[in-house]
Amino acid sequence: MRNTIGFLLFFLPLFLLAQTEEEEQANPPLQLGQFYADIHINSSSKPYNSRTGDMDYTIWEPIFHDCGYDRSSQMMQALGPYLPKYSQAHFAALAQGRSRLSCMALSPVERPLINGSSFYNDRNKKATVSCMTGIVANQLFLRQKEMDYFADLLGNIEYLQRFEGEKSFYYFQGKKHQYEIIRNAGQLDSVLASPYRLGILLSIDGGHSLGHSIYIDENITNLEEYSELMRKNIRRLKGLLPISDNTDEYIQTPILWISLAKNYENGLGGMANSWSRDEINVFGKVKAVNNGPSRLGKEIIEELTAREGRRILIDVKHMSYRFRKYYYQAIERASILGEKIPVVCSHCGISGLSWQQRNYKRKDDDNKNNTSYLNHWTQNLSEEDLVNIYKSGGLIGIPLDASVLGGQLALEEIRMSPEGSLQRKKAELHLFMANVLTVVQLVSKSSGYNPKRKSVWDIMALGSDFDNIKQPLTAYPDASYTAKLAEDIEAFLAQPENISSLFTSRQIEELMEGFSPEELTEKIMSKNAYDFIKKQLELQPKLTGPQAQK
Repeated sequence: MRNTIGFLLFFLPLFLLAQTEEEEQANPPLQLGQFYADIHINSSSKPYNSRTGDMDYTIWEPIFHDCGYDRSSQMMQALGPYLPKYSQAHFAALAQGRSRLSCMALSPVERPLINGSSFYNDRNKKATVSCMTGIVANQLFLRQKEMDYFADLLGNIEYLQRFEGEKSFYYFQGKKHQYEIIRNAGQLDSVLASPYRLGILLSIDGGHSLGHSIYIDENITNLEEYSELMRKNIRRLKGLLPISDNTDEYIQTPILWISLAKNYENGLGGMANSWSRDEINVFGKVKAVNNGPSRLGKEIIEELTAREGRRILIDVKHMSYRFRKYYYQAIERASILGEKIPVVCSHCGISGLSWQQRNYKRKDDDNKNNTSYLNHWTQNLSEEDLVNIYKSGGLIGIPLDASVLGGQLALEEIRMSPEGSLQRKKAELHLFMANVLTVVQLVSKSSGYNPKRKSVWDIMALGSDFDNIKQPLTAYPDASYTAKLAEDIEAFLAQPENISSLFTSRQIEELMEGFSPEELTEKIMSKNAYDFIKKQLELQPKLTGPQAQK
């Protein structure tokens, strides 16, 4: 059942019964400082996957995780002290934090997460997975059988469309807030010009979303029929084919980007490990870690990035560094032929290392980060990754997950500080800024860097990963704290402080490249994401014929 008491306690002070016509105001001109942007949230995962036949959770309300005493002891050992206890990016929180431009990642639940062999001897598996995901256990476990991932993806899009505009709203500080799914550049500016509307863009997290579990589970993704199925589904997303064979309805909403890898093998290529030993014991061991691309993966990249229809960019998050290296070579070849394809990494930490360094290539295990401030796992971007993203005109989203951002030195500094203390907030902000500044440091020293053409400060944005975070920064635990994060970034840049042994205050001032604290904060928290998204929307072809119908 819905946690009614928690829901009422959270919302009752915020809801009003009515709003008069006199309260409505004309939309002011668009001003970047009036909103913040987040290029990776997972807001729909919990409400969409928790719905039942007679009850829907709305995307405006928080869902409180069912974390009773019957959870797995392994789960508690691995994640218990840090797991979020409620939705972090429900739309009420977005409105409260003025996070009004958001890219929502859609990702069907991977079956091995539910059916993994590690769960067979765990009598508490339902409660464990529900506690981890925030999804109602009984609904989650309906997905144990074969799944048409693409059909589930379309269902998620339909769910979001069902509640947009006048179909749902939320009152905050006496004003009626609504959301719209952005379909073109003109609509983007129109929505953001109003302080009471949220602009939502769609992305996809995981290449499994394009296919079907049967082929993946049976390890027959090399069949030509599966390649044809996935390529056909891509053409549906790009607006070139109807959403199904028995309709003339087309998808009108552009998908900005897709990550090809996720948590489990999907036949497209290798993924980077993101799980500790304890987490592997709970979720199951994964295959294809650190592999390069498969033949199918190469075909899918070509289909997604082709100019025919609405191009879908590749998000390199979750891809192994070998898979990423192949992709950079592919877009370099395309660049020689005049095709500029920007690289996105929507929610990535920064390793601070090069591909050439031995420690980066070491196995990603619990001991790899014992003596480091940054997280050196290969899921995080290397120096070569950063340079390739800069050269492509791409975008990097910096997450708010301490376990992704930091090595043991940073995590211990956070854990040793009392929660809620100024010391804890400073430690968490320093970790976030260390990742940002490492991007600047590594790219600015690379050959070919030209700040007059494009500053490295122009390729970073917030990519919080809210609603899929393992260890939130306690100073910024959900989207309602986005404005506070912006305020703290600006204050830090106005008076830089030493960050561990990585950066002195003088070095930080030099890395600011003459920009003011206000300018750099605006770049990270709104401008870069807005500029990148608007450009991609402007490049989308204007569809004609049946594809253009509403």
